[in-house]
Amino acid sequence: MATVIRRFVALVIVVTTLSACTTTGHLVYFNTNGERKIACETEFFGAPSVDIHAVRYTLSYCAQQAVAKGFKVEDESLLDMDLSVPDAPNGEPWTFESATALYKANKLTDKEYGYIVANVDLGLQEVTQ
Repeated sequence: MATVIRRFVALVIVVTTLSACTTTGHLVYFNTNGERKIACETEFFGAPSVDIHAVRYTLSYCAQQAVAKGFKVEDESLLDMDLSVPDAPNGEPWTFESATALYKANKLTDKEYGYIVANVDLGLQEVTQ
């Protein structure tokens, strides 16, 4: 019985620890008929100080896309965000690997790294380069 309790406690600790490292979000918008909709459910995990910026970047990008289609977004602060990312080294498009290497070398802030990760995740490097 003690073994079962120890395994249960260990499982609870692991699940709690893993769930604490996840940052999620979604976009709430209103379509042209005024119906409330949810879109762009996003999740980043691993480094909360970075992930919050990646989630906000993704939601801001989605909000801008929604407004371009004539919809109204609930959190209008998402429309005021500057979604520019620093230039990648050597004029190459950003990759997760290049961004991670510079972040680990303390050459990118949490915000810059989060924005780059989201930008790459959205496939915007291929579009903008």
